[in-house]
Amino acid sequence: MNSATRARRGGAALLAAAVTAGLLAGCNSSGDQAGDGSEFSLTFPHAENSPYAAMAEKYMHANPEVTIDVDPIPSDNYDSLLRTQLQGGNAADVIMATPGSGAPIALIALAEAGLLSPLDGTAHGLVPETSHDLFFVDDEMYGLPTDISVTSTIFNSTAGAEYPGSMDELMALCSDQATDGVAFFALAGTVPINAGIAALSVAASRVYAEEPEWDKLREAGDVTFSDTSGWRASLEAILDLQEAQCFQPGAEGAGFDAIVGGFGQGKTLAAFIPGGVIPQLSAGLPDDRLVVEAFPADTGDTPFVFASSDYALAISASSKHKQAAQDYLNWLAEPEQAVEYASLAGSLPVSGIEGFEMQGTSYEPVADIIADGNYTTLPVNSWSNPAVFDALGRGVQALLTGQKNVDDVLAELDAAWED
Repeated sequence: MNSATRARRGGAALLAAAVTAGLLAGCNSSGDQAGDGSEFSLTFPHAENSPYAAMAEKYMHANPEVTIDVDPIPSDNYDSLLRTQLQGGNAADVIMATPGSGAPIALIALAEAGLLSPLDGTAHGLVPETSHDLFFVDDEMYGLPTDISVTSTIFNSTAGAEYPGSMDELMALCSDQATDGVAFFALAGTVPINAGIAALSVAASRVYAEEPEWDKLREAGDVTFSDTSGWRASLEAILDLQEAQCFQPGAEGAGFDAIVGGFGQGKTLAAFIPGGVIPQLSAGLPDDRLVVEAFPADTGDTPFVFASSDYALAISASSKHKQAAQDYLNWLAEPEQAVEYASLAGSLPVSGIEGFEMQGTSYEPVADIIADGNYTTLPVNSWSNPAVFDALGRGVQALLTGQKNVDDVLAELDAAWED
């Protein structure tokens, strides 16, 4: 899997799927709604203990007259192979796609190309108004959001250190930890997707806390990356982190193994990883408790995270089993299934996070942030094309190696937006 493909997958919902692949390589009252015996197929990126497979099994158990042909595609080439299948008219009936238009298998692009079938309207209410344009074309919905993902940082809360409350506290902690041979953050510097997530996590409180709809302003041409002080500050913060030894030695040349190894050996305390990866990563760390934390804001500023529906299930236009597929999606949209799916995926239920009890979960540290509304949609979902996130990830790499400066990277982000 080349880095460009990884970066494109990072363009939206496949962030967690790609990270998981890199890190780990290796019945209710509606149960009879399916009606007469039916069969349909379901495809998604391959992963161990996939929530897609588990929910399909539950549905078949509740509806023994239904057969779901589960056909996972290797994560390495999911986007390219699925796009080929859709264009060839031989894709699975139900597919996993991404919201918006920022990735090769994004809902809007696929719908406008006539490759998806509109849904029946049952689950319209699951899409927040702020995310409407990521799921709808001409008032028709083309994908069912499956959960809510939180993207920021993951922290080992049992490692003996307190998560810093500000950038100044972080810098001081990094210096102290470095003297003990411990880096605060593990960074896979050679993997654009991880470098890109790092930059987004930093930008959350420096760009989006001040202007949650920055991406819409960029789309309208009212702002650019280059003229936004928060984006400049975010990239400069990456260099500050490097100078303060917040990353492990050789981070600029490291892969995903540095994250797994860093946590496993107690050499790092945190990483830039979507919260949905915690269940898989925790399986190898039985004595540790990984939690989601917001990357520290500057002193006095508001911590901010990205929390949005970054995954979607859609029905291919060529499906010959649309009603059976739709019945399944309607079942998944019910609150009981939404909660169970989120539990399996290590995420939050799409049926609503405002009243979800996060006490005792991996999301407890960001509960107040979410309750206060200090979050917005993952930017990549709204960006104009996959090349923008690619440019961000590669730009951070180049900053770490000294091959480019902040001005260079900002200019490349603006150029990629216009591609």
